[in-house]
Amino acid sequence: MAALPTDESNRLRERCAEFARERDALLREREVLLLSLELHERDRQLLAFEIHDGIVQDMSASVMLLDSAARQILFAENEAKEHFERAVNTLRESVAEARRLIRGLIPVVLDQAGFVTSLQKLVLRFQAEQGLQVSFHADVKEKHLAPAYELIILRIVQESLNNVWRHSQAKQAEVSVIQQQDELLIDVSDQGIGFDPDEIKPSRYGLTGMKERARMLGGTTQIVSQPGQGTRIDVRLPLTQAVIDEKLGDRRLRDGSPLL
Repeated sequence: MAALPTDESNRLRERCAEFARERDALLREREVLLLSLELHERDRQLLAFEIHDGIVQDMSASVMLLDSAARQILFAENEAKEHFERAVNTLRESVAEARRLIRGLIPVVLDQAGFVTSLQKLVLRFQAEQGLQVSFHADVKEKHLAPAYELIILRIVQESLNNVWRHSQAKQAEVSVIQQQDELLIDVSDQGIGFDPDEIKPSRYGLTGMKERARMLGGTTQIVSQPGQGTRIDVRLPLTQAVIDEKLGDRRLRDGSPLL
């Protein structure tokens, strides 16, 4: 076999070195993303603790004190009594809303058995804790994706189910995760009250968060809804960059426990 000319051999070595640099840069970028996601999960859990141990406890104590005071107060007018009771009820509803927010901040856990199993456990948790009946269907070839991808997928589904539970007034939801060649299709739907997507308020951070998470992976999010017609969230994620690399596939997120 004839040796390559010196110039061509040098070009080949340069190309190989360039590919190696690009590969190393991609690995570093993914590692930074994974670390950022891990820190983000820890921040969410710390925030949940702060809300529960601080704001919720204080508001709950205030409700108890006001209930106790109400048994001893003599109101001069019925209107004053109604205002007082309305204020207590508003505070009680705020406590319930804060607890709902805490549930949405609880860390998700990646399961060693695969990310479909992680999704199944997330669905079961919604059924047990929120009473939302969720039918789940998955047709996925890949058992594992890069942990950063799996974490984002779980968060997208979690936020979608949170929206169903908090806003749709529906008692049931459907979750579908399908792999079509090099794409992952995620569909979360309900038959609730629906809404006009063109009138989404900037304060609806959940929907914005879903779109941003999908965008981080090069994916897209479509919200299909009409008042009285239910809601469907369609997410398409490319899988070409979701290949497991054992150097990247840090299993710290798959130890069966929360991140803290």
